[in-house]
Amino acid sequence: MTEQVRRRCTSVSDQELLNAVYRCTPAGTSEVADLVGVSRQGAEYRLKKLEEERDWIWSKKVGPTRVWCHGRVMSQR
Repeated sequence: MTEQVRRRCTSVSDQELLNAVYRCTPAGTSEVADLVGVSRQGAEYRLKKLEEERDWIWSKKVGPTRVWCHGRVMSQR
């Protein structure tokens, strides 16, 4: 049986997403989504926006998964 993740009824702040990436670097999109309680698609959309707007996080495609890293934990090469 798969574990169900409870989804939030309130919006997630940018800082919550950044903190989740920081805590889990390197983290898959689903891992971040589960941690903050949003859908994978919602997390990916917001993380991509943060990646474009700020230099705090970066991502890399590893097979079918996008992996997110926080610049304070792992520098981009």
